[in-house]
Amino acid sequence: MRELKVLGGLFEAEALVWVATSKTEVLAAFQRAAREGRELTIAGARRSFGKHYLPAEGGVVLDVSELDRTADIVERQDDGAIWVRTGAGTTFKDLRRLFPDHRTYCPPTTDTITLAGALANCTHNSGGYFPDSVRAFTLLAPSGEVHTCSRGAPGLAGRLFEHGAGSLGAFGVMTDIEVRLMPIERDRVVMVHSLFAGRSDSGAYLGYLEQAADDPRFAEGSGACVYGNRGHAIVFGDELLAPGARGYGPKALLTDDRIGQQAVTQALVNRLPRLAEWLVSRAYRQGISRQAPYYGFQFFQRGYDESHRLMAAGGAATRVLRGLGVRERMPVCHMAWFFPRPQLRAFTDGYFTVLDRFPGLERYVEQQDFVLLGPCAWPCHSLGRTDAGVGVFTASFGVQRGRESERRVVEFFREFSAECRHFAPGTRVSLCKQIHAPTDVLRSMHETFVHTVSGLRREVGATDRITSRLLLELGVV
Repeated sequence: MRELKVLGGLFEAEALVWVATSKTEVLAAFQRAAREGRELTIAGARRSFGKHYLPAEGGVVLDVSELDRTADIVERQDDGAIWVRTGAGTTFKDLRRLFPDHRTYCPPTTDTITLAGALANCTHNSGGYFPDSVRAFTLLAPSGEVHTCSRGAPGLAGRLFEHGAGSLGAFGVMTDIEVRLMPIERDRVVMVHSLFAGRSDSGAYLGYLEQAADDPRFAEGSGACVYGNRGHAIVFGDELLAPGARGYGPKALLTDDRIGQQAVTQALVNRLPRLAEWLVSRAYRQGISRQAPYYGFQFFQRGYDESHRLMAAGGAATRVLRGLGVRERMPVCHMAWFFPRPQLRAFTDGYFTVLDRFPGLERYVEQQDFVLLGPCAWPCHSLGRTDAGVGVFTASFGVQRGRESERRVVEFFREFSAECRHFAPGTRVSLCKQIHAPTDVLRSMHETFVHTVSGLRREVGATDRITSRLLLELGVV
């Protein structure tokens, strides 16, 4: 038995873990599970904040993080881009090591996630969706069949490709992902511009956010953060400078390679949430521009991973952080919602209206971030396939596990999740992070997802073979 502790410090389980280091061992695990009548839960790099890799009672975790971590070029294009076929265990950090002169399109914001995990969760950053850069993957199904899934393929293979992004590991183990990498000079610089900084209660910052999202200059991304309850807000626009252009201004926060220093900062912010507002609001006054190396900008949450590693390591750094009051596992209530972009203001008003019912809760806020994305092409994304743009709102509250702070934040999240569609009818709870929502509300929001995924699971023999606490909560059979 192995103890599984989820990022964010709220969820955990003890379970039997089988480790597969090859495709042959994955198929052997499926066969063994069938013989023994066991259900498997797929686990990769385990960077989720939710119950994605926690098994059902009596279930077994199939750890595929040690699968092939190589990558080979399968096609070169005239613009310098390359298509590479990567193994299931390949992380974004591995891609940088293997192809230092190329970049990934819109990866998640930490580089220790596997490509398979990013695809299965349909991840995004502030510029777009990672699955948009994938054209094929291999799926090892519990039935023993190997499905070669690609864009536009006929029949089941095409439907599995279409619905694989965001499927949460419900169909089997994804391997051999083909992803497009674009050329980039190693010294390219991103300028992070503070376009607005001031009070948020007037809602003026939302206009700046929409302008930034529509400005081609900020194709690398844009977003807004709001502190407290309608408190200070900052709107960012991210500009990739031309090759050879020099950055200007001070360094952007959390983007250099001093990961240890970043880890300490992240840990202290979890312990003292108001520290985040103090640091960021002083670093990004309106009109300020800060420079960031491209890779550090893409993966600016690397320090968060390192802070968790340090807290678990048990050495001198752990003792120092504990001496500063950093809590074991750095507990945080971390949840997100997706909504149609035209409903941005209605969603915002609804969120803070519900927060008004929980006076004092704002002092636990680490972040409340908005991002506006383009239309989504993926049916199993939390918002599904859309014709209009997509809004994303992520809220993180530093809490003490098992104490009043956690109870009140969870109550707030559940209450807002239950009411959010009254304010913004198209809103859905994100399936990528923690979920604090009434079960009936969650299943109603994601009814189409549950129906579609359940049907495809029957076709690939995953029913009664692959599950997780998250899939059970959703009602996926």
